[in-house]
Amino acid sequence: MHEVRPAKFMDIPEICALVLRVHPYTKYAEYPINMDRKMKPLLMESIRSGNGCAFVSLLEGKITGFIIGMVDDLYQVLNVKYATDLFFYVGPEDGHGASGLLDAFIAWARTVPKVVVIRLGITDIVSPDYMRVSKLYERKGLVRNGVLHEMGIAA
Repeated sequence: MHEVRPAKFMDIPEICALVLRVHPYTKYAEYPINMDRKMKPLLMESIRSGNGCAFVSLLEGKITGFIIGMVDDLYQVLNVKYATDLFFYVGPEDGHGASGLLDAFIAWARTVPKVVVIRLGITDIVSPDYMRVSKLYERKGLVRNGVLHEMGIAA
C-alpha cells in the first residue's frame, strides 16, 4: 500500500539511509554528505519549523521517497514569500510517490501565510531524465518559468 505523510523525527535515520543509497549515483558522488552537521539538522528543522516541511512516501511501510521544502522572502526584498523544494527524491520502486509528495508539498505551501508562488526547479543531479519530472509539475498546474544554467568550478 502506498502512503504519503508528514515526516516524523523517527523517520530521520531511514531518510538519511535513503540519501546515502542514492548519493553514489548522483553527479556529486565525489563529495561526501555531512549527515551529522548538515543533513540531520536540516531534516529536524524542516519537520518542526513553520518555514519548512518534510514529507515521506512509503510503500508497504518503507520510506521510498521524500521532499523537503522551505519558504523564503520573494527576491529577498518583498514582503511576500515563495515556497520551494530543497530535496525531492523518489526511488524507482515507487511509481506513485512523486505525485503524492508533490500534492502534499503544494497543499502545505498553500497554508503558509504570505506565500504567493511555488517555485520548483529540476536538475540532473540524480537522473538526466528531468523532462519526466517537468511533465509531472505541469500536470499539477505549475508552468515553466525560465531556465536554470550551471557551471562547475574547481572545489
